[in-house]
Amino acid sequence: MKSQVLKVRNLPASETPPRIVHVKPVLAMALLGLLGICFLFFQPMAGIGAILVIVSVFSILLMPDRVLIQFFPDYLVLYNHRDMDTCTMIYWDEIVNWQYEYHPSMDRLTIHLVNGSSESIELYGKRAIQRSMDQYAAGKEIRSARRKDI
Repeated sequence: MKSQVLKVRNLPASETPPRIVHVKPVLAMALLGLLGICFLFFQPMAGIGAILVIVSVFSILLMPDRVLIQFFPDYLVLYNHRDMDTCTMIYWDEIVNWQYEYHPSMDRLTIHLVNGSSESIELYGKRAIQRSMDQYAAGKEIRSARRKDI
């Protein structure tokens, strides 16, 4: 089996991954900030606008961000280890199936491999990974009975 846990510095040197999933939703925070700026021009909503701008600027500039998943044409890389220098490289042909599970505090992506082991990572939305998983691991999704529409 080629899939393995390895140090980030030992990842194969390749081009920029086609898809990267981050912890911080920068686009949503930027849109929230723009909405806040629009609210600043309307007197009854100026207070709410100021709060939206402050929260979005704080979130974008000061809160930490890190990469959760990188999708490559041959494999994906999970950065879900406590040790930030460690990652898991999983080749697409070694995935038996995958499942996205919804939980109240966070969601979880679980990937089952051909050797019987499984890898999981905490996520905060299925949309971030759905398109890439459908592209590279087509037909391998296990849909849960408790399904939340996206």
